[in-house]
Amino acid sequence: MAELHLIGEISGASGFGDNSLFCRYSIQGGPNWRVISGNTEGQTLADSPLYEGPAIWSHPIDVHFSSKGIQGWPKIQLQVYCLDYIGRYWIKGYAVVSVPCSPGLHTIETPCWAPASTSIYERVSQYFLGGGNQLLSPDVLYTGKDRYKLKTHSEGLVKLRLEVILKDFIKYGVEYK
Repeated sequence: MAELHLIGEISGASGFGDNSLFCRYSIQGGPNWRVISGNTEGQTLADSPLYEGPAIWSHPIDVHFSSKGIQGWPKIQLQVYCLDYIGRYWIKGYAVVSVPCSPGLHTIETPCWAPASTSIYERVSQYFLGGGNQLLSPDVLYTGKDRYKLKTHSEGLVKLRLEVILKDFIKYGVEYK
């Protein structure tokens, strides 16, 4: 079987404001992909950037996959959360990025988005009480079903550094350049 080894880190985030931020991530592949070793889900620590500077997480990623085919190539789902001074947290942004298909070191800056408030009541509530809108089902991120119905707004960027190692893909007729 062909193998994909993903080594790297979720470096940090910028453009979310001066809040305390953390990130939950999940790496998912299609039915042809099996995890040999490593954690496909996790959470970074919280970092409080000063003066709207970048949040620095440096959270390691080390996952090893085997595959029978390239269909369902792995994707990384990111959810950035804000943490306030009394321990409440809420979603600040979502992002999904495909794992690069070519071997080597890749630096990826992926933009995030969040569901937009659709009523004045939601906006006033968020202003005074904090919080934000979130998806009821995160499956929308992967499938794209009903994604066109969402009203969203842009948020910050999440930076990833990933080293992609491919093994035996050429034996199965997959060439990369």
